[in-house]
Amino acid sequence: MNDDLQQRLDFAVAAAQRSAKLTLEYFGTSDLDQTTKHDGTPVTVADRACETDLRKQISEVYPEDSILGEEFERKVGTSEYEWIIDPIDGTISFVQGVPLFGTMFACMKNGTPVLGVIAMPALNETVYAGVGLGCWHTTNGSDPIRAQVSSVDQLDQSLISTTSMSYFTTPALRKLYEQLDAHAKHTRGWSDCYGWVLLATGRVDAVVEPVLSLWDFAAAIPIINEAGGRCTDLSGVETLESGELVASNGLLQEELIALIQSQDELNS
Repeated sequence: MNDDLQQRLDFAVAAAQRSAKLTLEYFGTSDLDQTTKHDGTPVTVADRACETDLRKQISEVYPEDSILGEEFERKVGTSEYEWIIDPIDGTISFVQGVPLFGTMFACMKNGTPVLGVIAMPALNETVYAGVGLGCWHTTNGSDPIRAQVSSVDQLDQSLISTTSMSYFTTPALRKLYEQLDAHAKHTRGWSDCYGWVLLATGRVDAVVEPVLSLWDFAAAIPIINEAGGRCTDLSGVETLESGELVASNGLLQEELIALIQSQDELNS
């Protein structure tokens, strides 16, 4: 499988970087043709252009594969593979002129993510991984180097990232955020994709996201795992179904899950 997976990963990296660059044509301009989706999040012409280009590239190289993207209807294929596209993760950052946005691109085999790419075009930074192939990081066109999570093993010495406190939507989740902030050394808010990049490269120690769609984290799972970390939902289960993710360098995972579960018990 590794030869086929390496070919798919090579394709995915080149495709994501190419399509992500299309978003820079619109970044910092007023020509965004912005609308609001039913969930209240913005979508722009740049989101649609990026996803359209990725779909075109997939269809040319892997025409039998399925495609699930954030902006267009799912394409049902005949193979065991499905590509997952988030053309601009961090669209609010994008429309505000903040460079912490990126393209997330994953491939699943029989429902399991086997490769992931996160391309940050405004930062010229890419992290990518395939199962059994390691996690790699490149910046400003440099040769890729191995990405590795941090070695912080105490929660009170950790930096925890999350996209925004606004995703902690219930009183219980708000209390959880307060507890994370109280127990960590630092907490910061960055867009989903940049949080994953920072975790995989050892610049933050954990990421907690209570509200996600599959395209928000499918690419992150192989990236974090191959960088030496661990990903579960808030109850400590490795699943794609819950729409939430606790990812860490692995050393903090049990302490994080214990803190979350103790908070659940207090709220029950």
